[in-house]
Amino acid sequence: MANIDIPIKRLMQTRIEDWIEFLIPNCDKDWVKEMDTTKVPAKKESRLDKLILIDAPEERFILNIEPQGYLDYKMPARMLRYRSDIWEYTIELGMGTPSIKQAVVYFYKSHDNKQYSLEDNWGDENTLHYSYRAIKVWEMKREYIIEKKLLGLYPLIPLTDKIESESDEEVIENTIIAIKTVENPALQADLLAVMSILAGEKFSSELVKKFVRREMLMNSPLFNEWVEEERKEAVERAQIETTKKNILSLLSEKFDFVPKDIRESVSSIEDLAVLDELHKKIIKLDTIEAFQNLLEKVKP
Repeated sequence: MANIDIPIKRLMQTRIEDWIEFLIPNCDKDWVKEMDTTKVPAKKESRLDKLILIDAPEERFILNIEPQGYLDYKMPARMLRYRSDIWEYTIELGMGTPSIKQAVVYFYKSHDNKQYSLEDNWGDENTLHYSYRAIKVWEMKREYIIEKKLLGLYPLIPLTDKIESESDEEVIENTIIAIKTVENPALQADLLAVMSILAGEKFSSELVKKFVRREMLMNSPLFNEWVEEERKEAVERAQIETTKKNILSLLSEKFDFVPKDIRESVSSIEDLAVLDELHKKIIKLDTIEAFQNLLEKVKP
């Protein structure tokens, strides 16, 4: 499956107001302030995607939106850690512990781990009861998205709840009709680009290309960024696989026989920098056991 992180995150950045409206209906834009996730918590690296401070008349709270583009059984623990990080940051700022509303957006059923809560007990005492809201795109109603003109969600239409009598071709065609009502040419190109990327994982690429020609996407900065990132990832993947082969070839040449467990350990490493270091050090080693010791040190 293609990496959908870049198009989805960029789309959220461009049209975050539509996601807020979907999750918090009738939220006044004057109540909304985007928070800098690079500072949550302070002095630590953050992997949070979207944090929105909403200062509504009846309640002040933080909205945490996490788009999920792959299957992760650790998601509940991750979301709990994010909540803890956010509160650590707000306490440091003197804001106390404001309410946090967390939503994870699942785009495909295959990414849904079906675990949205955590529980813990100490004897008869319940010491933890935690949950977050799971937004399943395939359960969304496209009519609502179009009626409310949530432009940032238009690319999700092919992934939403399908009308029974509608063919796959009609799904794509009707989505394009909706997107072409967007007046801003750059935004329209971005929406088409994200739609083609997301739809390409559910429908055949031939079907998507039938309606979305490449020239329609050339004015999309988002599409060009995604293509470049995919190219970089492909190059890095090739470098990783080549370095693994070089390591095993050099080991075989130097020590004649490479045990299966060492081959498997080398094959499991996905960090190019680590692989490069291992490759450089082989020349100085006298035994295969010495290489095994190196592998033990680089295990995650």
